[in-house]
Order: sequence, then structure tokens, then C-alpha cells
Amino acid sequence: MILKILHLATIILLSGVISCSGKIQVAPLLLLATDTGFGVYTAEILKAEGFNEIAVDSLAGEKVTASYLTQFDLVILAESKINPLKLNMVREYVKNGGKLIALKPDQELAELFGVAPLGKSITGGYIRIDTSVDQGKGLSSRLLQFHGKADYYSLNGAGTMATLFANKVSGESYPAVVTNSYGKGHTIAFLYNLPQSIVLSRQGNPLFAGIEKDGIPGLRGMDLFTDSWLDTSNSTINQADEQMVFLSHCIENMMADSKPLPHFWYFPDTLKCLVTLTNDGEYKSEEDFEPQFRDVDYMGAKMSLYIIGVNKVSRSWVDKWTAKGFEIAGHPDDTKEAANPTWIRMDSAISTRKKEIASGYGLPMRTNVNHWFVWCGRDADEKQEFSAQAKLEEKNGIEMDINYAHYDMKSNQGEHFLGPSGINQGNFTGSGLVMKFADSRGNPINVFQHLNAVYDQEYNESHDPDGFFYCFKGLMDRSLNKDVYSFISVKSHNDEYYFSKSPLMKMLAYANLNKIPVWTELKLLDFIKMKDEASFTRLTWVNNKLAFDINSSLKNSNGLTFMVPAEYEGSRVDKISLDGNDARFITRLVKGSEYAFITVNPGIKHSIIVNY
Repeated sequence: MILKILHLATIILLSGVISCSGKIQVAPLLLLATDTGFGVYTAEILKAEGFNEIAVDSLAGEKVTASYLTQFDLVILAESKINPLKLNMVREYVKNGGKLIALKPDQELAELFGVAPLGKSITGGYIRIDTSVDQGKGLSSRLLQFHGKADYYSLNGAGTMATLFANKVSGESYPAVVTNSYGKGHTIAFLYNLPQSIVLSRQGNPLFAGIEKDGIPGLRGMDLFTDSWLDTSNSTINQADEQMVFLSHCIENMMADSKPLPHFWYFPDTLKCLVTLTNDGEYKSEEDFEPQFRDVDYMGAKMSLYIIGVNKVSRSWVDKWTAKGFEIAGHPDDTKEAANPTWIRMDSAISTRKKEIASGYGLPMRTNVNHWFVWCGRDADEKQEFSAQAKLEEKNGIEMDINYAHYDMKSNQGEHFLGPSGINQGNFTGSGLVMKFADSRGNPINVFQHLNAVYDQEYNESHDPDGFFYCFKGLMDRSLNKDVYSFISVKSHNDEYYFSKSPLMKMLAYANLNKIPVWTELKLLDFIKMKDEASFTRLTWVNNKLAFDINSSLKNSNGLTFMVPAEYEGSRVDKISLDGNDARFITRLVKGSEYAFITVNPGIKHSIIVNY
């Protein structure tokens, strides 16, 4: 099905602006995708990486002609079947000097990428990035797991930037990512479906939706990661994020003779990490919550509280703590059918709790954790769908989900099937970033997924308070010092505060020591939405000056930071002008590349000039 323009409403970052001269200036990047094959989710990857200067269209779109493609500096082609007419169009575009990055391209395009199809494919495996090439510098040279489909090719003139392996012990290898010159143009091809791999790494195996797999009572999102879906030896490197950064490096490398591209930084201001703190209040009362809230507040942190027993918490108590910046939201309870949650019952559980929070406290319920992390795996038509729960949340106005949690105690999958504990625990989704869910076709859902990596019950049941703290410390240290960036979510049940108080206070002290704020999920949601909504427009590159506007309409109490390459075409950033005034900037090495960072106030338009 061709991606309709209405379906693009939530993912188009920039379709074009009109200059004073009347000439239409398009975005520097064009994504060609359809609503099958996970291609549309590529836009979410680009937004997560901060490239908010793209236009999105379909390869089959009527306006997608050779002259249309030449308006862009770089075209990214997601998995799409290609007809002879469009094949000739793409071939001529590259031959005449165009730049093309393809993600699992149609084999009819093999000539453009300097490879020859071998008529074989694989589902799932590993890639190894060549860290000696520019695009791989600063990245991991370890075998990185991928999920989804890949095609086998032989080289036919291309250079290899990453190699594909069926498994860790196979001596047989094939190209995974290749670069090639074709005519006057340049191409890069990911020969596996990168966006599909990112979604399946973050969300699990769609074939396991609605099936009890881990032996832990109740269907949960973690059931989707069973039967060796995870290579837990890669727990500490965020292997899905590593592959997204590789795509970013490919984009920047291909833009080396066009213009330097700005992109937004992951975190607020110039932070390298961020922490959120949540509390499943269950059936406890405000008298139970008060001591824990006071402790957290004393440490300068904030907390999100998800409650079932709304009749045990007064409006005045909620008003007092929300005024201090804490979040109070509902804890939907569908545990009566935890073994087989249905769309109708789960819908009712969410909507009922949302109404209670609204009527009792006058608050919206925008973030969510379900009691027992119950995860519905079937859609309204009772069809298997691993994103059904996220779709239910979208239906009910929930914008962020924190139901994926690191809990694998007493599982039939063996010890720690989600990964090691303590200092070596990482993010079992392969990602430390907050990104939108996708359905099983790869279409984004307007609900953000935030992994709860630091989970008190996991460590309480193993009688390991030190492990609880060191899990947190390991994630933070790697984010601060190893470029393994994470938005860290900590869970501290009020029921289990007898266990978690001491390690939690150590966590909050460690965050303070490193000047890392501890937020509610609601505050994080507002920041992520603001960062995603902002865009770069009117980019020009003349006489070693990069000029552009930042368009931003969502205000936020924290700064929005963008970054540009610190060096371009042999010249370094000399000065940055913000709205006509010289602005202070810092330089920082990120994943092997040096950037100049500058922070602006969101919610207004800014004009930027970067002098090299």
C-alpha cells in the first residue's frame, strides 16, 4: 500500500519552506518509505538521532521524479519494491551525482551498490562494523545482533563497511553494509532491514505476542524476549543504538561535500544522562507514601507514582506533591485476566483508572505502568499483535509507557534470560533511548517506550541491595563515560521501600554527585515531545557559513541543544551566531566524532549562523 499523505502527518519533520524570493527550499534529507516493511519507522530513527530536517514521501508517489530527487542533498530509500520506471529514475539520479542510502534495497538495484545477489536470505544474525573506516570510528567492533531479514550478496565493486554473520560461530560471512561509487554519484546500502531490526530489538519477537513464554505469571512484554531472542553478552553496549549511530555516521559522511548537517542532542541541555524515578503505589495510602516522598524530595529528586487505590489518596495530598513537581497517575489493573488479557478488558482497565485520576484529582493520565506489567498481545479483532497494548494506550491518550521492565526471576528461561544483574546489567532492548512503539508492519504508534531497567523487585527477591545500586551505577557510568547513552528509569515500590530505601538514597546521591537530574516520567515525556517537534529549516552553506533556522513551538523549562560537526572541509567552527549575537558553544567528542554544541530556549524560532 502506498503511504498516504495523511498517514505521514505524525512523522513529517519538514516538507519544505518558501524563501522570500518565492523559491521552494526543500529539506536536505528525503526519506522514501511505505507503510509496509518498517520503512516509515526510519523517520523515528532519524528523529531519535536528532536529524529533524527530513521530508518523507513514497517511492511510488506521483511527485517523486528525477527532478524532485535532485532537490535534496541525500535520499534515504527504505525497503520498497521498485518498478522499471522508478528503477531507471533512481539509477539516473545516482549516475548524475545523486547520493543514496538504501535500507534492504530491492535486488533490482544491486548494480548501484556494487553487489550481486546470491539468491539467499537470512532472518536474524549478527553484523560487525568495520571501525577502521570513517563511518565506523568510535563504534563497537563486537558482533552486534540484528533481527529481521537480510539478503546475501557478493561484492561486485563495492567496499564493505560492515560484515554479516548467520551466528557467532559461523566462519561464513557476507557484506552487511556496503559503499559504492556509481557514475558521478555515491551509494551506501544496509543489506539488512535496519528499522525492522531496531523495532524488534526494542519490542521483542512479534510471533510471541499473547503467548506465555517465560513461566512468570501473567503475560508481560518480557515474554517477547524469550527463547534466546537476546544475546545477553551485549547487554552493556546498547547494540540497537550502536547501529542507529552507524546510520548517522553514514549520513554525515555522505554529506561531506554538500554541507554540514545540524542535529539535536539526545538529552536536555548538554547532559550525558538522565534519570526518572517511578513508584507503583498499589493499594497503599498517602500515609504510606509520605515518608518515601519526603526522602526523595530531600535529595532534590522527583517521582512518578502510579496508584490503584485512589480512594486512599486525598486531593489535597496530590495537590501538595504535584505542586512540588511530582507526578500522580493511575495504575491500570487487569490482573484478573493476566494470563490472557483481552483488548476490551484492558481498554476498560485503562479508561477506568484514567477517569478516576481525572475526576478525583483533576489530572490527565499521560504516562502509564500496568499492575503486574500486564501486556495485551491481541488487537481489537483478536489478532496477534505485539503492539496491541501500545495501541490501547494511544486510544486512551496515554503518551508514554514504562511497562517493559528488567524482571526475570524464577523464569523457565534460565537464570537472567534478560541479561546479567548488577554492574553488568544493561538495557535488554539494546537501547537506552526513548522512542515510539511500532506495530508489526513497522508503522509508528504515538506512544513512547521507556524501559524500566533498574527494577527493585528483581534485586529484592535475590536479596541484593548492592546489586540494585550497582545496576544503576553501571548504566550511569557507561552513559557518562563510555558513550553508551541511557535514559535510566528506576522503580522503587512503596511496598518494597524497606528494601530499596538505602540503595535508592545511594542512587540519588550518586546522581547528585554527577549533576544528573532525577525527573518524573511526565517531565521526560514533555522534553522528548519538544525535541521531536523542533525542526531545522532554511539550511544554506555559502562561503564556509552554515545558516539555518530552528523552528520550535513547544516550550520547556530545559534547553534544546543542537550540534554541528566541529570540523568541515578542513576548517573548524570559529563562531556561532544565535539570533544575531555571538553565542557560547562547547566542543565534545561523541562516538568518535567531534561536535560543537549550543543550547537554545525551546518554544520560539531561532536563526543560527555557524562560521567555519
